Amino acid sequence: MAQHRSSRRRLIGGHVLRADVQALRALAVVAVVVYHLWPEALPGGFTGVDVFFVISGFLITDHLAREVDRTGTLDLRRFWAGRARRLLPASLLVLLVTAVAVLLTVPRNLQERFLTEVAASALYVQNWQLARDSVDYLGAENLPSPVQHFWSLSVEEQFYVGLPMVIIVAILAARLFVLDRYRAIFGVLVIVTALSFAYSIHLSSASPGTAYFSTFTRGWEFGLGGIAAFAPPLIATLTRRGLVVVRTAAVLAFAAIIGSMVVIDGDTPFPGWAAAVPVLATVVLMRWGVPTFMTPLGRFAPVALLGRISYSLYLWHWPLIVIVPFITLHPLTTSDKIAIFAAAVILSWLSTRCLEEPIRFWNLPRLRPSHVLGATLAAMAPVMVVALAGRAYVEDVRSDEVTASAKVLDDLPACVGAAAIDADATGCGDPLGRPLTVVDPAVAAQEEPDFRDCWATNGVEELNMCSFGPQTGYDLHLFAVGDSHAAALLETYRYMAEKNDWRIDVAAHAGCYWTAADIDLDGEDQEAACRAWQANLTDHLRESKGTYDAVLTTHATSLRIGDRPEGLSRTETVVWGLVEAWKETDAPVVAIVDNPRSTDTNAQCVERNGVDDPQRCGTSRSYGLRRFDGNAEAVAQSPRAALVDMTDYYCTATRCPSVIGGVSVYRDQTHLTTTYVRTLAPYLDRRVRKALRELEVVPGGR
Repeated sequence: MAQHRSSRRRLIGGHVLRADVQALRALAVVAVVVYHLWPEALPGGFTGVDVFFVISGFLITDHLAREVDRTGTLDLRRFWAGRARRLLPASLLVLLVTAVAVLLTVPRNLQERFLTEVAASALYVQNWQLARDSVDYLGAENLPSPVQHFWSLSVEEQFYVGLPMVIIVAILAARLFVLDRYRAIFGVLVIVTALSFAYSIHLSSASPGTAYFSTFTRGWEFGLGGIAAFAPPLIATLTRRGLVVVRTAAVLAFAAIIGSMVVIDGDTPFPGWAAAVPVLATVVLMRWGVPTFMTPLGRFAPVALLGRISYSLYLWHWPLIVIVPFITLHPLTTSDKIAIFAAAVILSWLSTRCLEEPIRFWNLPRLRPSHVLGATLAAMAPVMVVALAGRAYVEDVRSDEVTASAKVLDDLPACVGAAAIDADATGCGDPLGRPLTVVDPAVAAQEEPDFRDCWATNGVEELNMCSFGPQTGYDLHLFAVGDSHAAALLETYRYMAEKNDWRIDVAAHAGCYWTAADIDLDGEDQEAACRAWQANLTDHLRESKGTYDAVLTTHATSLRIGDRPEGLSRTETVVWGLVEAWKETDAPVVAIVDNPRSTDTNAQCVERNGVDDPQRCGTSRSYGLRRFDGNAEAVAQSPRAALVDMTDYYCTATRCPSVIGGVSVYRDQTHLTTTYVRTLAPYLDRRVRKALRELEVVPGGR
């Protein structure tokens, strides 16, 4: 046992701050900040988080192992109290300041979600909140919140809860089976790390969004750091006798980390296999970094400062990046980004110097772990109060505005919404100059259609269908199909069915639509589910021959195409996929052109200017219509298809406004508000009926 203790002390050392580790921290945090400010300059800068994970795994495992060495067990309360003193003061301060900033500067349509994430971050479950959102199709294009970066801190805190438990289980197993406790701990770490790595590889391809934020796909990164801290004495011998080898390995490892930050990008399945490069390279530097160039690098004053404030710099930089555009109402410029970097460094130095370090090193002999944990709960309270009370206030305001909007729309008055931009409208004045009177952006963001049974979310293979209008004795039987943009038109389908005595069956799927082309989605699981849903759709249409008088179809403008037929471009593949799919039905097809795209600053522009100057909000026509949906081209190649284009109800000759006839048009960057769709229904109905006449679809015609 003495040999184990001696080896561990030679390898790890005591509590002395390692300059080489500070250099690693500086590299990691600068990479993350640069990536967030200039992603095109360092596309893999997010791997700095993985460097932090390995550092934490190494140092915390070493700390716990030394305690086991001294006492034979672990004092969990003391350990968790120490972690709280180290991490919570700065993080709770940033969360409190951010929550207040959200209430003061962020549009109300975003406040509820942002404040929910503040609360999740204060409880250190933000990674699971984001994992849930990543598989929620309707949340997939959400603007990132100012506390999104707390996902990694949540993973780390969960590691601080889980690792001591794993070590205690290993100690108990060692006692029960009369094993060497260090070998038992090492063995359990190896098993847990291997399982986590295998799961990470699987989930990174199957469900990348969930994999990125999951604690279980990140555990192996901490685990490898922990295994390195437990490395056997042979490594120590190599370190002493092979200095040239060690220094060469350190240079190669450093180069591998830098290379990962340059080569890896957002399209790389991650963490999975790709994360092994920066993780293993960091393990090498944590194990062998002391006698290498990393130590003098870490003593260089600017690097030492960045290493010292790395935790606070990680905390402060992201809220600034997200909040500043809400204040300036324009995307970040280069000067904005430089100012944010400088401000983040200053704030980080102040919070480190004045808050983090004083509390961390505050020596109170009578301070017990229970006191620290109690103080932690007390410190969390203001953050939770601001976040939850603020969210409740936003919900109350939205409820009042929903009621007010409903009253205005009861009879769909003239010149409201799409009625104001109709070419035949009279007495409406400027349709784009009418002040916002219906659907505040805070309400618009929540205006999802009533999907009922029509909707299949990500990963669902079944063809979920609902039906509008009479179920018997109808004049026409139509089938409407598509993705979330088809689901957004549910109110128009309801209107058409009730007005014309039609039956309209509807089936929609998240991110997946009626095409024979391969659609590129977020992971293999979603792609497989989409293909299965499309197969079920095809089977339904084949089995329903003679049933439908026409099929209505629409989908989001996108070139999310996977494998392509040989010789076809992406746009050609989109058109080919539609034409081939439409051949599977004996009914004529009515293709509805997709609505324009808005911008990620649409909501705050409408909130600030919707009443006084609504014409300021919107996009140019060319920007709004820049995406390709292929419907017009596919109709031209299909003998029994007609096109319905509603673009003139979204755009003028030059603009695609965000407010038309006093109604907010968009609830996010791509989806229409249910209220605007309601005002659009009579005009879409008019054009669908015209298309059906062109196709010679008449009641009793089948």
